[in-house]
Amino acid sequence: MPAKKTRFTTLDLKACIAAVRKRFLGVRVVNVYDVDNKTYLIKFSKPDDKGVLLIESAIRIHTTEFDWPKGLIPSGFAMKLRKHLKSRRLESIEQLGIDRIVDLQFGSGEAAYHLIVELYDKGNIILTDHTYMILSLIRKRTDATTDERFAVNEKYPVETVKQPEDLLSLEKLIEHLSNAPANESVKKILNPLLPFGSAVLDECLLKAGFNNENTIVGKTFNIEQDALKLHEQLIQALDYLKQADTGECKGYITYRQEGSSSLLSYEEFHPFLFKQFESKQFLELPTFDRAVDEFFSKLEAQRLEGQIVQKEKDALKKLDNVKKDHQKRLDELQNAQNEDIRKAYFIEMNADLVTRAMTAINTAIANQMSWPEIEELVDEAKQSGDLTARAIQTIKLDINHITLLLRDPFADENDKSSLAPVKIDVDLSLTAFANAKRYFEHKKQSSQKQQRTLEAGEKAIKSASKRTNALLKEVERVATVTKARKVFWFEKFYWFISSDNYIVLGGRDQQQNEMLVKRHLRPGDLYVHADLHGATSVVIKNPTGNEVPPRTLQEAGILACCHSAAWEAKVPAPAYWVKHDQVSKSAPTGEYITTGAFMIRGKRNYLPTTPLNFGFALLFKFDESDEAAITRHSDERKPKSVLDEQDMKQAAHNESQELNEEAPLEVSDDDDDDDDEGENEDNKKEVTDDEQAQEQQQEEKIVEETEDSNPLPVSEPAALSSSSSDEEEQEQELSAYPDTQVTYNEETPKPLDSNEQKPSRRQPPQQQQQQQQPKKTTNENQPIKRGQRTRLKKIKEKYKDQDEEDRQVRMQLLGSAGNEAKKKQQLEEQQKKLQKQQQKANNKENKKRPNSAQTRPQSTASAAAEQQLLMMMKLNNKKMKKKKRSDYLKMLVYYLHSLDNQCLVIH
Repeated sequence: MPAKKTRFTTLDLKACIAAVRKRFLGVRVVNVYDVDNKTYLIKFSKPDDKGVLLIESAIRIHTTEFDWPKGLIPSGFAMKLRKHLKSRRLESIEQLGIDRIVDLQFGSGEAAYHLIVELYDKGNIILTDHTYMILSLIRKRTDATTDERFAVNEKYPVETVKQPEDLLSLEKLIEHLSNAPANESVKKILNPLLPFGSAVLDECLLKAGFNNENTIVGKTFNIEQDALKLHEQLIQALDYLKQADTGECKGYITYRQEGSSSLLSYEEFHPFLFKQFESKQFLELPTFDRAVDEFFSKLEAQRLEGQIVQKEKDALKKLDNVKKDHQKRLDELQNAQNEDIRKAYFIEMNADLVTRAMTAINTAIANQMSWPEIEELVDEAKQSGDLTARAIQTIKLDINHITLLLRDPFADENDKSSLAPVKIDVDLSLTAFANAKRYFEHKKQSSQKQQRTLEAGEKAIKSASKRTNALLKEVERVATVTKARKVFWFEKFYWFISSDNYIVLGGRDQQQNEMLVKRHLRPGDLYVHADLHGATSVVIKNPTGNEVPPRTLQEAGILACCHSAAWEAKVPAPAYWVKHDQVSKSAPTGEYITTGAFMIRGKRNYLPTTPLNFGFALLFKFDESDEAAITRHSDERKPKSVLDEQDMKQAAHNESQELNEEAPLEVSDDDDDDDDEGENEDNKKEVTDDEQAQEQQQEEKIVEETEDSNPLPVSEPAALSSSSSDEEEQEQELSAYPDTQVTYNEETPKPLDSNEQKPSRRQPPQQQQQQQQPKKTTNENQPIKRGQRTRLKKIKEKYKDQDEEDRQVRMQLLGSAGNEAKKKQQLEEQQKKLQKQQQKANNKENKKRPNSAQTRPQSTASAAAEQQLLMMMKLNNKKMKKKKRSDYLKMLVYYLHSLDNQCLVIH
């Protein structure tokens, strides 16, 4: 059912004018759009608010929050309105008299223009100058009562509007009711005489104790007794007009539900909840202006949905017609084939009869008989009972055909359809079987045509389906009435919400940079800028005044660098941040600061240089009325650090569940459990003791390396197979010549495992090996801690594109380059390990040459030194090319001095 109320009353108009005056008075016009030839949108804008005024001729005028479909090309009237109203202020909006006419004045003085909106009858929208001379209008007309012409270059008759009058007195009320026709309702008599509207009059009748629909003068209404009560209610109704002028009235929409569905069908809209609507279902809105907007927008949406449904039906009907036409052609071709086969079979089954009939006609033609004579001959033969003549129906000598009526001689007598005779055309120039063959060939041609029709029909249906789908998509794209989202003040800038829920703003040009700093840089906010000329100014809004997290600073720095010359150059650039009080517009003496530029005073806090990466996100805003959805999603926007912690906890929880699910169940006795617990405690004690021993060993190493000049060599595990006697001899030989030791530190140190510790020098090698092996097994079998697996995956994914050089740069910037002292210690230990290997090799070589030791005991030290130096030179042959010659000369001098001036020859 359509809505019961679709037009404004005088009371509605007063309430809407008050709402428009309160919101748009003194605001400039930005633009004018046309929805159709009767509906126009006037867009107003001021720094903190934007809005749209909707005007529909003869129907309504109100502000709207919906996004109405606009024409691609503005109409002539819309262009005229743009020319005269754009960038002008709305100076006044008034109702002319008591009529439903609205006068909107834009501009002042002689530059003023008036837009007059008529909301009665067929309505009109008229543009005039300051003297009310008509400049343009959407409908030309001539008033039937006053003969006034409404056209361009005519003056609008402002003086003839109906002026407000006092309320009917009791005497006039009684007079009008007394002069009314018999059996006339009170509502119909008084409605034209009152400025309220029918809804207010219905409430007055109800409050006076009458039925608002069936109150008839002389029957249910006594003029002498009831007129006074009705007049008192009419006087009270004047308060509605006064309250509507203030604009402080709510909006009410009455509706009904369509069946069991939740679809609401709006019926009426009013600025007050009248008594007759208290028992109905209604919606209450904060303002009447918003209620009108909601009411008509819902009606418009339903109308557009109806149009879409109708267009879909038309498109589907066209497609159905194409399919039906295609099927009809196929059926006709199939029926023609069946008929040709039937005729061919009938000719073959009646071949003798067909041959006799053809022979008789051909004989008559051969005897040069005329066509009428041949027909008379056939008729005479029919009358005489000749079966052949009876079979001949018509003679078509113009095409050399005859039509025979043939039956199936073998048909069942009970089957009436097979007994029915068939008329068949026979060619006189062919035999009976040749005629049958002709029908078979015709059937074959029809079959081929059917196949071609089928293929072409499939293509036609596909094409029609494609056109229908395109039309349906076009119908779906038909502009619908959707509620326009309120644009926030910061959306005119570059903006985003950081990972820590801070709003970051950036200027789009010099003017916006100036506006951003002057208007929106508040105490506690931070200013970020790229270290380049011409970059955008970025502000981090920090209303709480707390310390801004580094992640937000880094993201703001990326925004500043991306909107700079570094983006075009594809080169990362540094950025810095300062506090709000370090940004100033005052230039030093003799200098000038251009628009969008600022002076930074004090220390600049530089941010790490990062790649310039842009991204985008989709944000969804809930309607303010949907409190349930807002409450349900209120905790979703959390800082990223909190989310990371939650993810880690969730991952750890999931891993623990997986381990619990995968762990096998073990069933053991109580004694075994006790033994296991004891072993676990022993293992824990051993591990703690090992850790303490390792720490003591490291401390001893550090002390020994600083105090001892001749550290003892550390044997490799492969060298532990030598006998104890050999080790004693080696120790004696080394102690005899303590100064023949070389420390060579050019070889690149191998990285040491942090979990691996060197054995103590003061313990035998076997004990060292025994201590190392259980330590390795415990480290290898140690499981990954809870949450560590997920953390390692995230770290691997985050730093997968980072090489060693980038890592070093980032670590230096963050002040976390690592423990250099520990690395140096590892390097020295590696060098000493190499030195001990070389000493052991030299000792083995000396043991293999006993003769030399017997004949020349005094040269044992020189031989050992020579052998050790040659061994070093062989091991480092490749690196000796890169080593400076002076370093090796120093090394030779050192050895010559250690040999007490003995001669050492090196080849």
